[in-house]
Amino acid sequence: MKSVEDIFNSMAGEYDDLSDLWYSWLFSRLHYIITKNVICTKLPQKVLDVGCGTGLQSYLFASAGCKVIGFDIAEDLVEIAKQKGTEFQPYKFELFPVYHEYVSKYNKFMRANIKKKIPSLNYCDPEFYTGDATNISYPDNTFDHVNCCGSVLSFIPNYKKALSEISRVLVKNGTFLVEVEGKWSFNIIYQLLDPLFRGKFELNTKFKEALKFITKKPTRNITIDFPFGDYKNPVHMNLKLFTSYSLKRLLKYYGLMVEKKWAIHSLTNLIPCTYLDNLKPSTRLKKAFNFLARLEERLPFYVPGSSLVLFGRKIA
Repeated sequence: MKSVEDIFNSMAGEYDDLSDLWYSWLFSRLHYIITKNVICTKLPQKVLDVGCGTGLQSYLFASAGCKVIGFDIAEDLVEIAKQKGTEFQPYKFELFPVYHEYVSKYNKFMRANIKKKIPSLNYCDPEFYTGDATNISYPDNTFDHVNCCGSVLSFIPNYKKALSEISRVLVKNGTFLVEVEGKWSFNIIYQLLDPLFRGKFELNTKFKEALKFITKKPTRNITIDFPFGDYKNPVHMNLKLFTSYSLKRLLKYYGLMVEKKWAIHSLTNLIPCTYLDNLKPSTRLKKAFNFLARLEERLPFYVPGSSLVLFGRKIA
């Protein structure tokens, strides 16, 4: 099995090509949550972006005048993040190419709200380096906000050490936002059905892996062997799936108190993630997805989703 570093380095050339429905929706909603609940309410001065990838959230925070430092274990992704600084236009708020109407809608929301709340922006490019989330190279109490998205914690075997480090470098009453792979979503159904229907949902799931969902305690996190990439020639990675209950307890242990939570890909996951992770979605698929996306936006209650997002502050 390849290392996480090697796998993400191999994705570097297409990492920002979000013409699919799955990841373009994930990042659009995530950037909306960050803008509304972090930037426009807290406006942290110094931000650490853990597992920054190609710098999507790093540049979002920088666009609001924050001083941002981002790092990632994948060197090739970090190099792309650095290169963006030569051509990034901070006041356009286009963090990745626009292929879908909802991406444009959320870009307009970010642009309007950040300019309204923060009329005088002092932009400077984020700083990037290659690093490990279990050994953050900054002193205690350095950052006002720590961002950890892109399911970073789901890929780190020693995720508890990473959370300890996040807490260590965060100032007291500083804020954090983490996004992880959620255990409870419609993906469970497809994981269970995939081996029974001989791979119909293109998850390449073994029956033994699927049983983990129903044989483990409902509140427990689980680790699965998840296939990424092409269905016929997938790359396998160990993926940690978190429950809200267990992750909130763990964050509290490290002095991080959760104040808000959201789910992304709750109703949209009625369509299997493997169908939505397609760089050339059909018109029919886009219509079905957009209908579910509008419902997901308007949900007045919390429905578990493929991605779990938690926001809070350091209390100790």
